[in-house]
Amino acid sequence: MSGETLAPGWWHGKKVAHLPREGVLLVATDLQGNWADYCALKELYATEKARGNKPVLLFCGDMVHGPSDELATPETWPDFLGTLYQDRSAEVILDFIEFSAEEMALSLLGNHEHAHVGGPVVSKFHADEAAVLNARLGAQCEQVSEFLSTLPLIAVSECGGSFCHGAPRRTEPNLESFESLEYAGFGETAITSIHEHTTLGALLWSRYATPEQARAFLDATSVSSEHAAGFVAYGHDVVRDGYERIGDEQLCLSTSFGLDDVNKHYLRVDLSKRYGSVHDLRLGHELLPLYPQ
Repeated sequence: MSGETLAPGWWHGKKVAHLPREGVLLVATDLQGNWADYCALKELYATEKARGNKPVLLFCGDMVHGPSDELATPETWPDFLGTLYQDRSAEVILDFIEFSAEEMALSLLGNHEHAHVGGPVVSKFHADEAAVLNARLGAQCEQVSEFLSTLPLIAVSECGGSFCHGAPRRTEPNLESFESLEYAGFGETAITSIHEHTTLGALLWSRYATPEQARAFLDATSVSSEHAAGFVAYGHDVVRDGYERIGDEQLCLSTSFGLDDVNKHYLRVDLSKRYGSVHDLRLGHELLPLYPQ
């Protein structure tokens, strides 16, 4: 990474996305087709760029697959899903394909994206979420599937942060080993057990990791030989307050899905600094509301 100049799309086709050594990293999780939240994050990126802060926008997976149209009405919307919205997954992913080709933005693979590129069928609001989105995409389905197949599984940085979709319950021994993982071949795997058998399944589906498991993941994903990675941030689970620090190593972040707007949070990290633990991520500094009151 030393002396390397990165351009939009630098992460294409890699399982490990190495983040720049400087700039501002904006981290968000689990949009699941929420167009308003997606646009709010793009606005944050534009503001940072206008200020000369060299922003990078990172989504930790699950950009797609939102509520059914029948559910997304004031009469039928359940309180536990937070603020009402309609699924606009097709618009979100098509816009992001263009945006990420022009700007410093990337998404990691989530379990919902994996359903389009070799993962098991995901059933949340529909019997087959991927099939519903593919039908809405129509002729653009193949373009989207090809794009999703290029998404990284994890992102790493020299500032001390590592990033994935689900909890870091398993790991490969080193960064090189992550690159050998394959996304295909999980179509018949049961989602109730996929997190127990492979690193890929664990990082896409786990909601919990022990401190020892998180530390092993951070040791394996450390970029600097002098300092081990200090924290791992992920989504997948819903944290009603917007974030939860778990031990010294883990941050479970909720930016969009399942939350009221007032509780949605994103992470703003200075890539030129060093974060030694999750406790260095401060509310009001690194941990920020998506919609300030």
